[in-house]
Amino acid sequence: MAMNAKDRKIVVFVLVFSALIILGIGFGIGFATRSKTSKNSGSTPDVKTPTSSPTGRPTNGPTSFPTPSGNGTSYGPYKEGAVATDAGKCSEIGRDILKAGGSAVDAAIASSFCIGVINMHSAGIGGGGFMLIYNKSTGRAETLDYREEAPKAATPDMFQNISSTNGGKASGIPGEVIGLYTAHQKYGRLNWSDLVQPSIDLATNGFPIPIPVYEAMELSKEDIKKDPGLKQLLFNGEEMKKLGERITNPQLAITLEKIRDNAISFYNGCLAVDIVRDVKRAEGIITKEDLKDYKPKWKEALKSNMSADLSLFTTAPPSSGAVITLILNILKGYNMSEADRANDEASARTYHRIIEAFKHAYAARAHLGDPDFPDPSYVNIYEVLKNMSNPSIADNIRLRIDDNKTYHNASFYGKYFSGTGHQGTSHLSVLAPNGDAVSLTTTINFRFGAKYRSPVTGIIYNNEMDDFSTPGKPNGFGVKPSPSNYIKPGKRPMSSISPVIFVQRNDLMVRLIAGASGGTRITTATALVIMNKLWFGRPLNESVSEPRVHNQLSNTTYEVKESKYTLPASIRKGLAERGNYLIPSNWYAVVQAIYREEKSTIFAQSDPRKHGWSAGY
Repeated sequence: MAMNAKDRKIVVFVLVFSALIILGIGFGIGFATRSKTSKNSGSTPDVKTPTSSPTGRPTNGPTSFPTPSGNGTSYGPYKEGAVATDAGKCSEIGRDILKAGGSAVDAAIASSFCIGVINMHSAGIGGGGFMLIYNKSTGRAETLDYREEAPKAATPDMFQNISSTNGGKASGIPGEVIGLYTAHQKYGRLNWSDLVQPSIDLATNGFPIPIPVYEAMELSKEDIKKDPGLKQLLFNGEEMKKLGERITNPQLAITLEKIRDNAISFYNGCLAVDIVRDVKRAEGIITKEDLKDYKPKWKEALKSNMSADLSLFTTAPPSSGAVITLILNILKGYNMSEADRANDEASARTYHRIIEAFKHAYAARAHLGDPDFPDPSYVNIYEVLKNMSNPSIADNIRLRIDDNKTYHNASFYGKYFSGTGHQGTSHLSVLAPNGDAVSLTTTINFRFGAKYRSPVTGIIYNNEMDDFSTPGKPNGFGVKPSPSNYIKPGKRPMSSISPVIFVQRNDLMVRLIAGASGGTRITTATALVIMNKLWFGRPLNESVSEPRVHNQLSNTTYEVKESKYTLPASIRKGLAERGNYLIPSNWYAVVQAIYREEKSTIFAQSDPRKHGWSAGY
């Protein structure tokens, strides 16, 4: 029977509607499957397997890892060991070293070289750092100080009329290579070459420009254009390279090959000759004698009892481990717990107390410096250090904290000098299967260091001389000078670096490893992560990613400008009522942490602020 026009329209409508429903169901199933696969895998889809072998030996083809658009998040739980860095590929390299039988120090060394290649704006072989090493078999920890050092020709007033932030004179003697090599000589298991090779592969084969590097490039674009070496690496002609674009660093690859074959050549060999030429080309003052005479320094770690069952290990001056110790000692007398963050009113009071502790600790920090260069006319650094670690003094400071107001005169907190801040630096944390741990911070100081990259060696040189104080002259951030930190030949400048390791006293098992990059915000950010995890009972990922506040004894308290890292309005209001007005800032710290929940449950968190991810097994 023939259908009329009306019936035909109804049939067509039904057929079209049915087809759309079928297509929708098919699309939904496909989308759900992809989402489930992505979620369960714990990584970004379509990520290629790394091409480096577990021991770091050369492999064919370029190395690939998650593109900047992927989150690359990895958190755990892990059972054996973990590595947390601010560059996910470097975490994976460190993990693979552990899986190949390497020590915690081996993994830290391999990861550190990798960071210098990928996050070249933050760290590298042109800089230096501190390594905190915990040995579970002995229950002891020690520090290796390979901080940059003032050249022999340096003088206290050398920066009165010139920049202490850019160019060759801004560079201290780099300690990174000999520091890592010295640690390997004592604690290494795998061959030295196996630890350097993965970074050679990265520099040779290339990698996509990650988000933090691209952000640093945008902020430093004009400085990069002025320097032929940086421009060679990060520009195509007159155009800056794009986010995700692959870059190679063949000059650095050749330098790393020389370090792989003979690390000492950096200080007394063919590389030393190249380095002196590099620095001289930039009007610097580092000589062959400076490089030859540079030595890392082994030091006993600072140790404090933080609770009935936990000990804290951290680094001695010229790092700022004592500052974190003082902050925690001041605040632990409040017996803080989850109840102190139970609601906005309690949180506002708690954050106020924390800010006040920051201010008192930074007043004390001003008296610290290189203990090998005491200034008897000013203060005894060892006496200051002893006082900062004394729980009784911390108790007396806590009694001075008023829960209802802050003070805007620095004299209330103590004599005020401030340290420098910077936008470089990188931190990594390692926990090995045997229970050993490393907390390592490495730096070239400012973003892209002295804004000088050698076109010959590919090294980006530090501007660590700005971390010293110049008499009568504020540094690059407008902060006041401290006599304890004046320049002297062979002296190492004061640093905010403060890696920590918490250990259970009953079984010597590591509980928490943490540290940060971010200049003077390093200490406050690390302290907040410690409190979030150990006192407030937050999961490790939340402990690291939660909003933070910072005050280094000024009238201004800062928080990160980005909305997801700011405190709720009600807490901000509670702080403002006490005189702490939060000011948004684009400058932040980046924390990497590892937490052992039970003997076989490990979590590792890389700070999402720098888009890194951890790795473990």
